[in-house]
Amino acid sequence: MVFACASAILVLIFTYNRSRIRGVPNAVTQQHLIKESGGTYRIPKGRPPSVNLVVAATSKDDYSWVKHLRVPELVVIPYIADNISAPHHAQKNKGHEAMIYHQYFYDFYDNLPDISILIHSHQQSWHVDELLEQDMIFSLNRLDLREVQQRQFLNMRVTWGNGCSASTINTTRVNEESEVSPEQKEMQEAFRANFNVYEVPEILATPCCSQIAVTRERIRGVPREQYKRHINWLLNTNLPDNISGRTWEHMWQHLFLQKAIDCPIEHKAYCRLYRKSNGVP
Repeated sequence: MVFACASAILVLIFTYNRSRIRGVPNAVTQQHLIKESGGTYRIPKGRPPSVNLVVAATSKDDYSWVKHLRVPELVVIPYIADNISAPHHAQKNKGHEAMIYHQYFYDFYDNLPDISILIHSHQQSWHVDELLEQDMIFSLNRLDLREVQQRQFLNMRVTWGNGCSASTINTTRVNEESEVSPEQKEMQEAFRANFNVYEVPEILATPCCSQIAVTRERIRGVPREQYKRHINWLLNTNLPDNISGRTWEHMWQHLFLQKAIDCPIEHKAYCRLYRKSNGVP
């Protein structure tokens, strides 16, 4: 079954999305991917895991589509960026979804479910893979929660097209403008400020676009006060709002996995995470 799933997805990706699976940015990334791609996951058995779905939204956003989700044990928690009277809100509408995610980790640190899924408020967006119909209902209803438990942290997006191929971040290019990744020249200082280190990985690579799933164990593996540090950085940085938020697209994998590069092989990730083995439904 695993072989059939992998074979079918490999054929599908090459025919449907050929250009996105070809590129490997450099030898460092390639070696990492070879190392990380082997083995068959052991999927835990038992009751369905409890899940919080954290929706990063503003007051004008419509996220009523979440009522169509069929995820078991799901609790939906809207975090409103621009309304401090909302039950759950950011301290300030700054830093895009990164501010909300860190606020959630800080607020719920002692009351976490098995899995937290953190997403944007839009049902349909290019941030969701084309193979998943660019639809959050479709992707969340297919999401294998046991796979999330096994991997402990992951991006909901699989394709390498943004973040894992030509658009990987090179933190040494502090004086170069990048149309693809305008935040690249700010990454070195952002990384140092958030993690209180001087040595910064040269390459940061992970699928975009800050829609993530993470287990309770990984969230609590980070001291609660560290989330406060990240909130304060977002509040106080002089970077433009969109740039400060985008820097975090490239740092989640370091925060939760202590990895600079987290780019699972596409066809294996589609098969294991979304059980896609027979083409696009």
